[in-house]
Amino acid sequence: MLKPTKAATVILAAALAIGAVSVPATAAEISTAVQVKTLSTASISKVTSGSIDLSWPTVSGAWSYEVRYSDRTDFQNARVEEKFNSRTIRGLDNATTYYFQYRTLTRGPGAKSGTYSYKRSAWSETTSATTKALFPGNFTSVKASGGTDSLKVRWNKTSNTTHYTVTVADDVNLTKNKRVFRNIKGTSYTVKNLSNGSRSGMPTFVQVQAHNKGFETRTARRFTAYAAAPKLSSGETVKVASQNLMCGTCIVPGAKRAHWNTRVKIHLATIKAENPDVILIQEGLNQNLPGSKTKTMEGLDKKLKGQGYALDRKPEKAGSNQYSNRVAYKKTKFKAVKKGTFKIPNAKGEERRGAAWVLLESKKTGKRFYAVSVHVSPKLPQTGKVSMESSAKLINEKLASINKKKLPIVTGGDFNSSYYDGPNSPQTTLVKAGWTDAASSAKRTNYMRATTSQGTGSMMASTYGRIDYIMTKYIKGTVSYKNVVTTKKNKIVSLHGSDHHMVVAKIRIK
Repeated sequence: MLKPTKAATVILAAALAIGAVSVPATAAEISTAVQVKTLSTASISKVTSGSIDLSWPTVSGAWSYEVRYSDRTDFQNARVEEKFNSRTIRGLDNATTYYFQYRTLTRGPGAKSGTYSYKRSAWSETTSATTKALFPGNFTSVKASGGTDSLKVRWNKTSNTTHYTVTVADDVNLTKNKRVFRNIKGTSYTVKNLSNGSRSGMPTFVQVQAHNKGFETRTARRFTAYAAAPKLSSGETVKVASQNLMCGTCIVPGAKRAHWNTRVKIHLATIKAENPDVILIQEGLNQNLPGSKTKTMEGLDKKLKGQGYALDRKPEKAGSNQYSNRVAYKKTKFKAVKKGTFKIPNAKGEERRGAAWVLLESKKTGKRFYAVSVHVSPKLPQTGKVSMESSAKLINEKLASINKKKLPIVTGGDFNSSYYDGPNSPQTTLVKAGWTDAASSAKRTNYMRATTSQGTGSMMASTYGRIDYIMTKYIKGTVSYKNVVTTKKNKIVSLHGSDHHMVVAKIRIK
């Protein structure tokens, strides 16, 4: 313990008869201290997230020292601590800038041992330091629930966190239609007006980040979420299937399902098992099979009639220039009121492409709706004057001119485009035009773990590779959606009569 000297007494300020430790500085203490000798400014020797070590030269004659500190430069409501040997200030907030001053305490001349009446010098010049930021704590629960074209994202409160960021996008790399919501103070946030909203059937990719005061970041695992399914309308339930048959002269790899005569049996068996009310058919060309008198669609037409279906039109003459899209419907349930076809874009040198449509009337309720089969060319670019996008726009425009009364429409077909073929123009263009993807249904089967053209093999952990779609307009919601495959022990074991699976949706006609 240092003994006071006369020299030290001369340089010290007037005494304040307060000896408390760790008390706020008073206004009088701040304003009345008399500077006798300028103390050297304290220096910073060590900084942690909750403490700062100061250092300054020993002042001759000093009994002890006081340090005051605050996160304000004017030291209002500053805390004061008496220091003997230690120079460490503890209990600080992380990632916070603090300001420090120190002064000397001396015992007055002749002070009796054991008394605590001190003389205090004026405060030193100010020094400052910022405590280190603690890294945000772990995420243990991050999830989202869907609303109408929206998601409510929730997460656990992470330690040492001042605010959060929520990022949403339409792709795994978080770049497509990316939106970032910053400075979220709570542990939930509702993202509205999703580009992949309730009618799209497509996922939104979500990521949450926690930040500390120093803007260090902990990032939660990215995950996928879906807006809520559109609300269902009341009315008559109609089961609609879309099936790309694969042309009769095409060969499907695999000896068990190579030729049309074998494949057509698989198609008929699938139709019987699923029992759809309406079948939207692609690649239904009437062809002569080499070395046989069989004509593909003529043979299928007879078999479908045997199962209770009628085709929208009789098979054209084999080998003639014809549209390959057709519509089949159950004769006991519906009657055809009108029907027709229209051309859609095709690539240069490619066979012409068109859409087939039928206005059907329910024999039970008298309600009418349009059933349309389309097949978008795989050789067209996604966007441009003649493209998949222009094909979708033309389909929407043609059907609008045909359907002036805005009756319900169900359109299905091979779009030859998937999520991975961004911008997936056929699907996204129709959704923007007011159509609903039947895969937005709250009840979906084999939606994520198999593409619609996968064949046999192991189920995938996740995939957005479907290229066959069922879309609706002027119809609220979809009762159910199904990618028709049979699985066993995590593998697709069903044989298909095509390089495409059948997709089925239940809709309601009001």
